[in-house]
Amino acid sequence: MEPEDQDNLFRRAVNGAVNLSARLGLCAVKVLAVAALGMIKGLKLILSELLSLISFVFRGVRWFWKGMTESVRFRAERNRKLYNNIKKAKKRGKAAHAGAVTRFTGSFLFGEEGVLYTVFNYTMPIICIAFLIGVVRYGSGLEYGIAVDFNGKEIGIITAEADFEKAEREVQQRISYAESDKTIELSANFSLKIISDDDKLLSSDQLANEMLEASDEKLTEAWGIYIDGKFIAAVENKDKIQKALSERLLNYKVDGEVHDLSYKNKIEYTQGIYLQDSVMEEKPAIEMLTSSTEKKGVYIAKTGDTSVSVCQKYNMSLDDFKRLNPYNSGTSLKNGQIVNITETESYLPIQYVKKFETLSFLDYETVEYETSSLNVGVRTILVKGVPGEKVSNTEITYVDGIERSRKTVSSVVTKEPVIEQIGIGTYSAHPDPSCRPVTGSGEMGWPLDGGWISDTFISDRNHKGLDIAAGEGTDIYAAADGVVISAGWNSGGYGYMVQIDHLNGYQTVYGHMSAVFAAENQTVTKGQLIGAVGNTGNSFGSHCHFEVRYMGVCYDPELFLNTVDGGDPDNDDDE
Repeated sequence: MEPEDQDNLFRRAVNGAVNLSARLGLCAVKVLAVAALGMIKGLKLILSELLSLISFVFRGVRWFWKGMTESVRFRAERNRKLYNNIKKAKKRGKAAHAGAVTRFTGSFLFGEEGVLYTVFNYTMPIICIAFLIGVVRYGSGLEYGIAVDFNGKEIGIITAEADFEKAEREVQQRISYAESDKTIELSANFSLKIISDDDKLLSSDQLANEMLEASDEKLTEAWGIYIDGKFIAAVENKDKIQKALSERLLNYKVDGEVHDLSYKNKIEYTQGIYLQDSVMEEKPAIEMLTSSTEKKGVYIAKTGDTSVSVCQKYNMSLDDFKRLNPYNSGTSLKNGQIVNITETESYLPIQYVKKFETLSFLDYETVEYETSSLNVGVRTILVKGVPGEKVSNTEITYVDGIERSRKTVSSVVTKEPVIEQIGIGTYSAHPDPSCRPVTGSGEMGWPLDGGWISDTFISDRNHKGLDIAAGEGTDIYAAADGVVISAGWNSGGYGYMVQIDHLNGYQTVYGHMSAVFAAENQTVTKGQLIGAVGNTGNSFGSHCHFEVRYMGVCYDPELFLNTVDGGDPDNDDDE
């Protein structure tokens, strides 16, 4: 390119850059201008709204001030006119002047917008509000009750109508116990009343006494005996009753250590007014409360029950049991067998709690899983299940010597159950049907997918292993789990071979392979493919030379194989 052309090209480039910079600058100026204009409009809008708000507040204040001062201005203008009238009337004479002063005074005090009128308008609402607050506070401080009018006479005040209903039930109990043909009219009238210091506020028990006193029945003051809230009888002296019931608890005979010995029912004593017919002597009352009866029943035996355990359960003697069940010659009972029993039922049953430490067994789980350590079709227990044990602290509640309930307070598992493991065989390698059976321990699996024994251990040539003849290419499997310690060509006559260490002192050797599929240091499992049958090394005919070594000494492989029943060494546990 000529120098002149280069100069022209450079000038065009410079001019293009200048034009681009100018356009970019102009664009930036426009953007800034638009942004500034937007900000100005925003501020204008904010100021406009603020001024509108201020104007609104100012108008409100002005309106309020005008309303508050209008009456004052009106009063000042009226006073000014009246004062001018007084000045003019003074010139007309004393009578006119006195009349003008009188009108000024009346208008100032009593006229429209006058002092008294203004004071009344402003103070009266405040006085009304204060009065209302005082009335509310006074009313809220009053205590109200329900006045009971019985047989035309107010007998007292109760806090709720339910108290009367409770008192009515109490009176009916006392009347029904007396077994009288007479009836007492228990209807009453109620009215709301403000309670004063002179009024008598009654409980339901006190109201029952007042209602009985208001009746025409023969009454007396005594102690009522209540069992679980039900009126039983009345006695003059409750101390003898309490003493007899306490001695019954103290003299109650029970074997072993017991807790919470008490009466099952709640016993209460209430002093009050009772019908004379309901009052008992202390002695018959004690005989009634401490009495007991026997009733016959049946019991359905459960697994493990005996006549002795049933007698203990129902607090019976063995002679009584035999008398009620003469057909039962032995002590054991069958599950579901029906036997006759007697139960002692006390008027006031005694209950107590015994604490026991019991041992219970926990069921174990059973899991099944497939394993190549067993041949196909073999199912056996690999790990026998063992039940767990649990120690529980149990509280048994007895009523009159008979177990009624039991509660487990705490439990501790002292022995975890052992899961039972059942193996299902998946190892499918087996010899040809024509092969003679092998009945060794079965610790190891048949190493080929087929084949037959063509030469035994030792034989006539100090043979170190077992020759298993099969077609070339037949799969060879690991006879047990282990680690490959040698894989490849062996120059000692084995040809292509694999040697596996089973990590328990045993090793196995697989020789004369046509192909090796395992690698040194590889971990293999029983039944895993490790090679193929061949005729390499010192071999005559296609076969697999199989050796079993223990601590370096060769053993007869047939001692470890089983082609009949799977060869499970623990076959006694088969299910």
